[in-house]
Amino acid sequence: MTTNETKKATSGFIVSLIAGILILVNAVAFVGLAEFVESLGGVLPFIVEDIFLILGAVGSILAILVIIGAILIYIPGKETIGSILVIIFSIISIAIGGGFIIGLILGIIGGILGLYKK
Repeated sequence: MTTNETKKATSGFIVSLIAGILILVNAVAFVGLAEFVESLGGVLPFIVEDIFLILGAVGSILAILVIIGAILIYIPGKETIGSILVIIFSIISIAIGGGFIIGLILGIIGGILGLYKK
């Protein structure tokens, strides 16, 4: 006896969670790239390493916000705010590669599924 009010948006949650994980992996890749640049021993300017570290930090924050949005999608009554968080921060994540672009696409799809409680 499930009504639309108590129905959990499971598909939206799963797809959004995967998007958040992909965005996080993309952010960690930037941190790894910064470490690689550092290991080159000064071949590239220090600013390149700093840029990669900043992108990694920003990407991590975006990924955490997408994951929080995914969790909110799973809570009945919070689907709308969670979906909006997932969509907005997935789109912003394009600045760091959007979770290899797949995270961006899955985030938008997951947010839409959350809005429709699917």
